[in-house]
Amino acid sequence: MSPKASALALLGLLAGCLQSDPAYLPVSLPAPYSSWPDAPTGTPIEPGMPVRLDPRQQEAVVAGVSKWMKDPASASFGSIAGVKSRQGLTVVCGDVDGRNSAGAYAGMARFVGVMMGPARTPEFVVVSIAQNGQARTEVEGICQKSGIF
Repeated sequence: MSPKASALALLGLLAGCLQSDPAYLPVSLPAPYSSWPDAPTGTPIEPGMPVRLDPRQQEAVVAGVSKWMKDPASASFGSIAGVKSRQGLTVVCGDVDGRNSAGAYAGMARFVGVMMGPARTPEFVVVSIAQNGQARTEVEGICQKSGIF
């Protein structure tokens, strides 16, 4: 194998390693959120009415997502949007990038979650963060069915 081909193969391998090391930790919800939503499996997601997130809600989203980042200080946010569901919940979707375990930016990942608590002190509970593959397809599906993006 030529030196050029070896270098290309090594770069391909490194790129594959970086792709499999996302900038976020796996999301597992603590009680009481682990049982949310209480709807039975298979309940369709209904579109909500678009809402503008106030500064407190925006801060809650950044804080809530940053908790799941491997390097919270490196978190960089893209678009963030929300809807109010018929049940009164504010569902939020957005994009976040950050440094992975190797210190490299992993690329934008889509997230979805729900605003909880009183309006004065909202808390954003992350339901899922996904960068690619089936998990991202599922998060994007939730966001689209909710009427976001």
